[in-house]
Amino acid sequence: MKQRIFHLFSNLYVFTLLTDTQARFYLSPLRWIAGPAFIFCLLYGSVPAGATDYLSLAKEGSYTIKNFKFKSGGELPELRINYATWGEPKKDEKGNVTNAVLLCHGTTGNWQNYANPWWASKMYGPGQPLDINKYFVIASDTIGSGKSSKPSDGLRMKFPKFIIEDVVKAQYILLTEGLGINHLQAVIGISFGGRQAWQWGVQYPDFMNGIVPIASSPFPNAGRRGMTDFLGIAPIIQDPTWKNGDYQEQPRNFQLALMFYWMFLEGAGHLWEEAPTRKQSFKYLPEVAKWWSKNLDANDWIYLMQVNDGFDAYSQLDEAKARVLIINMAGDEQVPVELQHAEKAVEKLGDKAEYLLVKEFSNHGHFATSKTIDIYGPKIGEFLKKIATPQ
Repeated sequence: MKQRIFHLFSNLYVFTLLTDTQARFYLSPLRWIAGPAFIFCLLYGSVPAGATDYLSLAKEGSYTIKNFKFKSGGELPELRINYATWGEPKKDEKGNVTNAVLLCHGTTGNWQNYANPWWASKMYGPGQPLDINKYFVIASDTIGSGKSSKPSDGLRMKFPKFIIEDVVKAQYILLTEGLGINHLQAVIGISFGGRQAWQWGVQYPDFMNGIVPIASSPFPNAGRRGMTDFLGIAPIIQDPTWKNGDYQEQPRNFQLALMFYWMFLEGAGHLWEEAPTRKQSFKYLPEVAKWWSKNLDANDWIYLMQVNDGFDAYSQLDEAKARVLIINMAGDEQVPVELQHAEKAVEKLGDKAEYLLVKEFSNHGHFATSKTIDIYGPKIGEFLKKIATPQ
């Protein structure tokens, strides 16, 4: 039987289609190079016996927004937003959908991240937090990601600059005009998806009952976090093979940029476990970047680093009306708990907010989100019950 093996970096960031030869490599004893905690080989169509294949259950679609105007002043005559849904919409006597939940993915990800068994098998089943017999679950590819419109479609660096405000605006239009939804039970997102959830809370404060930002901060991507985005861009734009975005082959420094960025995704403890010798530590990042870059484009990557420009939901939290469940990981160097951003947000939001700090698997850093869903998943379920619109 022909198998298609999907290689998922971090469960949150990117799906890369592997050849049989590449798959054998990752299943071989040499898999220490790839890092088993954040790289999973998924047999497409070969889920464990008795388990539900939520990838095949998803109903994928695409909506084209006409004459989309970006915050930067740019405009596209057509902006394509790809999405998928699980479950069925339920409506009240006025015809309004009452059970919709929006999921927002991480950097370089797409809606398929939320079909991955680590998430879907713990969230969508009967009695689980996002039981698709109860909820109508929507996950879209953001601008610049997946099958949605992006620079690599042809415009390259002439693609209009977009920020998180534009990403959320496009999702809003998809929901209201494309799917006929005028209210959400919740917006849930991880990492970059968490920043989208924060932005939803201040950009469309009446549109949902609650938001659940996971492994993210409402503060600007500044300080070391901003420097991480800078290091993700600088090696590329300083590389003469980038050619201002008009390259025929990916710039030589693209993989170097990915290596810089990756350093702050994995936890220091897990990096030590995976590369405990000098030789292994020198091989680890190049191997990660080599495979991570397979289905990525350098121009798309630059735009996804710049999407955080201007983001500052914290300064607008006075406008938030939805209840908020903040979930962070104790060892996450992308969202360092010592900055107390979550505590400051809770102080500003008052009794509308609650905060869960997950301490387990802290050695996995940002990627602890994929290891601890058994801890925070039930908390999301409790939160959704508290904020539910009366039927």
